[in-house]
Amino acid sequence: MNLNAFLSRNGFCSRRKAAVIIKEGSVTVNGRTVAEPWYQVKDHDIVKAGGKPVGAKRHVYIVMNKPKGVTSTLEDRFALKKITDLIPQKFGRVYPVGRLDRESRGLIILTSDGDLCHRLTHPRFEVEKEYVVTVKGKVDEPIVRKLKKGVKEHDEVLKVKTARVEKCSEDKSVVRVVICEGKKRHLRRLFTFLGLDVKDLVRVRIAGLRLGELRDGKFIVFDKKEIVSLLGMKNPDEPPLS
Repeated sequence: MNLNAFLSRNGFCSRRKAAVIIKEGSVTVNGRTVAEPWYQVKDHDIVKAGGKPVGAKRHVYIVMNKPKGVTSTLEDRFALKKITDLIPQKFGRVYPVGRLDRESRGLIILTSDGDLCHRLTHPRFEVEKEYVVTVKGKVDEPIVRKLKKGVKEHDEVLKVKTARVEKCSEDKSVVRVVICEGKKRHLRRLFTFLGLDVKDLVRVRIAGLRLGELRDGKFIVFDKKEIVSLLGMKNPDEPPLS
């Protein structure tokens, strides 16, 4: 296994960050500094990063219904309440998979498995995320077409893969959309660009994993075999199906 993949799979950091710290000379294998991310690690090798041993461990997979008012970006030092505050310390260090902004709610995965996180969030895998969005205003067929065609804002194209209006009146609409990207505040920016104020945004599905009846702020812990099955992955080493 590549050294950067080894660090990621064992929950030390993401694969991309692992490549950086390896090139910086912060990683040793059997006491020798290794600067090549592609260096092949064997089962009996002793790997240390920043002087700390990195070894195989059992990863944690937590599925949560994130409530409003909770920040999922752990780097936000101004956040009053972070999603990891809702997770008991006994589960160790876990990281949210992808974004779900503070005022949005719904399905989110937290894990120590950097490799799974990479395969669920990297654009090339095109993992589907499904949302139910309530907006102020009427969403008609021309708006649906614009949602799917996309708009350009600040040099980024914002669009959805599918959109279906579930409820509609003159002053409120409920739209079910699917995206395969994760740009910052993607859906809020898209609907706002089209003149629609988002009142509620709930993520209800990631790949084959659905929110179901899980209540706000509650979570369920799974093992790798279970989460792989729920996501619709053929096996732990293949990307999840949409």
